[in-house]
Amino acid sequence: MDAEIKHIINKVFEITGVKLEPTDPLLAVLLMQYSYFDDAVSKLKTERQQSYEDYLKQFIAKADELINAVNRLETNRKALLLELLQQNEEQASQNEEHIYARLKANLNNISTNHKEIAFILRLSIFVAICCAASMIFSIIRLFL
Repeated sequence: MDAEIKHIINKVFEITGVKLEPTDPLLAVLLMQYSYFDDAVSKLKTERQQSYEDYLKQFIAKADELINAVNRLETNRKALLLELLQQNEEQASQNEEHIYARLKANLNNISTNHKEIAFILRLSIFVAICCAASMIFSIIRLFL
């Protein structure tokens, strides 16, 4: 308390040039004001600290909610990607089977057409040989 009184006396003298005595009644008023302001500042600091701690708790709670939401989104994204990959693989497999079936049908048609063409070609050769033989016999008959 003695230090506070000396501090107030020195501060008043510094600012105003008036020298107060430790028994001066004005010093009691200044000491009361000093004490009041000190209490008010302490109360404001405490309130501000409490307010800051409350804000920090709310911020941390919201940040945790946000992080959880991001984690859920990431999990959902991975699940969707896996589902898309699986559907893609199924679709590719179905397309492969469909293409193979169509190619097999076309290859069978080509094979059948090839056999038919070979048969027609042999038949044409036979008919040509028959015609040639018939012409040869006709020519021989003309000369005989």
